[in-house]
Amino acid sequence: MRITGMASGMDIDQMVDDLMRAERMPQDRYVQEQTFANWQVDAYRELNTKVSAFEESVFDRLLTPSSFLQRTGTSSNDSLVSVTSSSGTGNSEYTVSEVNQLAMAATTQSTEAISEEEGAFDPSRPLGEVEGLNWENGTVHTELLRGEGETDTFEFAEETGLNDEHPMIVNVDGVSHTVIRSGQPGDGEVLLNADDQTLTFAEPVANSARVEVQYVDNDSERQFMFAGAQTYGEDGEVLRHEGFITEEDSLQNVLNEFNNSDIGINAFYDSHSDQVSVSRTETGIFNPNGGEEMEFDDDSFFTEFLNLGNNTDQGAQNASFTINGLETERRSNTFAMDNLTITLHDEFDESVTVSSSVDTDAIVENITEFVDEYNALLTEVHEKLGESRNRDYPPLTDEQRRDMTEHEIELWEEQAQSGLLSHDRQLGNFMSRMRENLYETVNVEGSDIGHLSDLGITTSNDYLERGRLDIDEGVLRSAVEEDPEGASNFFSQSGAENGIAGNLRETINEMEEAISREAGGSNGRYQNHQFSLGREINQLDDRIENFDRRLEQIENRYWRQFTAMEQAISEANNQSQMLMNFMFGDGNQMM
Repeated sequence: MRITGMASGMDIDQMVDDLMRAERMPQDRYVQEQTFANWQVDAYRELNTKVSAFEESVFDRLLTPSSFLQRTGTSSNDSLVSVTSSSGTGNSEYTVSEVNQLAMAATTQSTEAISEEEGAFDPSRPLGEVEGLNWENGTVHTELLRGEGETDTFEFAEETGLNDEHPMIVNVDGVSHTVIRSGQPGDGEVLLNADDQTLTFAEPVANSARVEVQYVDNDSERQFMFAGAQTYGEDGEVLRHEGFITEEDSLQNVLNEFNNSDIGINAFYDSHSDQVSVSRTETGIFNPNGGEEMEFDDDSFFTEFLNLGNNTDQGAQNASFTINGLETERRSNTFAMDNLTITLHDEFDESVTVSSSVDTDAIVENITEFVDEYNALLTEVHEKLGESRNRDYPPLTDEQRRDMTEHEIELWEEQAQSGLLSHDRQLGNFMSRMRENLYETVNVEGSDIGHLSDLGITTSNDYLERGRLDIDEGVLRSAVEEDPEGASNFFSQSGAENGIAGNLRETINEMEEAISREAGGSNGRYQNHQFSLGREINQLDDRIENFDRRLEQIENRYWRQFTAMEQAISEANNQSQMLMNFMFGDGNQMM
C-alpha cells in the first residue's frame, strides 16, 4: 500500500499517473500497430474467402462438363412418354412407335381369409395368442461371432444346447448362407457339425466380419416357427430370406422383417378382406426359368396360416415396345437410352419422339453469373487497393476508448480501418494476371470460338472500371446455340493449350496461396508464426511485453523518488516543529 502526500499535501498518485502516461506513449504506438495488423489479417482473410468462392464457382460453372453442358429432354407427347436428359455430348433422338404392354410387378394374395374368428384379425396381436398355428418346441437363440481373417471354423460354447433337427440361420455381414449337414461347404454354404458343435465355411471368414447364428435348443416350454421366402435378382440369382417366428412376434413384425430384407417384396395385411397381399417392389420378370417370381416355403407360416399358395402370383411382365423400329423389352417402364431416361406411361400405337439437346439457357446463365462474379471481385479488390490510409485516425488505445461514446468509437474506427489493403502490389499483379487470362486467345479445334469477344463478352470502355466485362446477351446466346461444345472447350479444354477457365483457376489458386502466406487462415496456415502478418504481430507482442517490464521499473523508480521526497519533507516538518517547541514551548519566549 502506498500512502503518499501526507507530508507534502501533493496528489502523488495523479502525478505518477501523468508521468507514466508520457512514458507509455511509445508502447501505445506498438499496441496501435498491432491492432492495425490484426485488422489487416481480418481484411485479407475476408478477401481470400471471396477469392476461394470465385475459384469454386469457376470450377463448378465452367470446368465441370455436367454443369456447363446441361441437357434438356423433350417429348412430343409427355402423357405417353416422358423423358429427362443427363449431361453428355451429342444430341439424341428416338421414336417410340408402339407400346404393347407396360412392365408390371408380380403380386399374390391369400387364397382365403386367414382367421376363423369373427371380426378383423389384429396384426399387432402376439402370435402366441392365436389358435391353430403349427408351433414347434424350442427356444430361439442368437449368437454373434467375429471373423479373424484366418479361420474358417467356429466352435459353439460348451453350454450351447443346439438341436440340429431344427433349422439354423447363418448370416455373414448380412449375407445369408445355406446350412448343410454333410460334405464340403461351397460358396455361400456353411457346414454344421452337430457332434462337434462347429460351423465350417468354405474359406476363412474375413477379419471383423459379423457372423450371426440363430439356432433352436431343446426347451420344451417355448415355441417357434420357421419361415422362408425367395425371389430372384437382376441376374436371375435366387434371393432368399429366412426367419424364426416366436410367440411374442406379431403378424406385423413378421411382415416387416421380410419387407425389410433384400428379397424385394412388399407385404401387408388388409383388415377388410382379412387377407395378406404380397407384391414385388420391382416390376418385370426376374425368374430365368419363367416360373413364379415369389416362392414361399411349403408347410410354413406363409402357406399354412397366411394362405399364400405358390403358383398363384400374377402380373409380372416386362415392358414391351418398339423404339426406332426395334421391338424390345425392359423390366421397368423407366429405362436409359444414351443420355436419356425414358418413362413409358401407357400402351399406345402411335409415334412419340423423344430427344435431348444442350440446355443453352443454362449455359448462358452459367457464363453470365461467372462474369457477374468476376466483375464483383474485380470491383471489390480495386476498391480495397485504392483506399487511402487515414493516418489522422490511428487505432484507439483502451484509455482513449474509455473517454469516448460507442458512437464516437464506431465513427473513429471507420476512418481508422480505411486503407487496410492500400496499394498492395501483389494483389494488383494478380488482378492484372486474371485480366490477361481472360483476354487470351484459345485455339479450339473445330470451333470458331477462340476469344471472349466471340461470345459477346468485351471489356468496358470506361477505363475507371479497370477491365470490367460487359456481355452482349444476344451474341452470347447465338454463339452458344450454334456451338455449345465449342463454348465449353473454350473455357475448359486441357492439353497442349488450356481453356481460359483453367488458366484463370491456376491464377486464382496462386492468389489464394499468396494471401494465405500474408495473412494465414487457409492452406494450413493458422498459427501466427506461419504467415507474415502473424510474425509481425508476434514481434509487436514481444516489444509490448518488454516495454511493460520497463514501465514497471520506471513506475517503481518514481514511487521511490516521491517516497524519499515525502520522507524528507516529513523530517523537515518534524525538525521545524521541534524548533518551534524549543523556542516557544513550556513558557519559553524569545526575547
